[in-house]
Amino acid sequence: MASKKELFRKKAQEMTQIHNTPKPTSLGAFNDVERVKNSIEILPELQEFIRPLTGEQYSQLEQNIIQHGCQDALVLWETTEYDLGRGDSETPVYLLVDGHNRYKICKEHKIDFKITLKVFASIDDVKEYMIDLQIGRRNLSLEEESYYRGLKYNSQKKNRGVALQINGNDEQIINVAENLAATFNVSSRTIKNDGKFADGMSKLSKPLREEVLQGVSKISRKDIQTLSNEPIEKDSVESIEALTAIIDKSPSVNLSVEEPKLLLEIKQLSQKLKTTKNCDILIQKINLYKDFLQK
Repeated sequence: MASKKELFRKKAQEMTQIHNTPKPTSLGAFNDVERVKNSIEILPELQEFIRPLTGEQYSQLEQNIIQHGCQDALVLWETTEYDLGRGDSETPVYLLVDGHNRYKICKEHKIDFKITLKVFASIDDVKEYMIDLQIGRRNLSLEEESYYRGLKYNSQKKNRGVALQINGNDEQIINVAENLAATFNVSSRTIKNDGKFADGMSKLSKPLREEVLQGVSKISRKDIQTLSNEPIEKDSVESIEALTAIIDKSPSVNLSVEEPKLLLEIKQLSQKLKTTKNCDILIQKINLYKDFLQK
């Protein structure tokens, strides 16, 4: 039987055919290949899904490429300016999807590399593909496993209002958390906490986020999960001290005691939504109750 990581590698490959998207343009001529290589663009929004390497890992990869060349092809998303929402032009755009570290090394040392073009229906499909690729990597830290599970959970429940989805043509409602819990052989509570962890991670600065993923940071996953409910900007937490200050200011609510009162307040607020303030308070109360249910 195939391992879980092998299944995710296979799924990531199958994602390239989502919604019967057309095949990418054939690159037969040498000039076409070189043109695409010189047009590669790195999108920060996608780069965030790439597993950060330690200094030792990067150095080892660099030495391997210098000695043996770049063996694996870089994966590019072939799309257009229009599909990216950057204007009306149908000019092709080639975004780097997999191989960011290899690309950087090859450019620095002027080493040739191969490319593979893939077409996706949307940027969300690209992200799903990238998440599955990372999950399929070997030797992930516990923090990385939690982070990528959380990204997958948040991606699948995005824009649904609730964490449910329709299963194909059967119109069978599936609980996303329970479905992923079965896939990863963990509890649905773990998957929901992973989602909070991924949300909180997005608010850490990139260097701090990389330290956490590499398992060298003293920040706990629970502390990072706390950030998921905090109204702070992405990439804004730049130190452990800043994180501690935010956590110390976060309200502590004993929901096991407050639950009946909380439900009553939600009911009362829902009956008098005449002001924006009442709507905001209701949302806060509902989020508190959601936290209670997930514990």
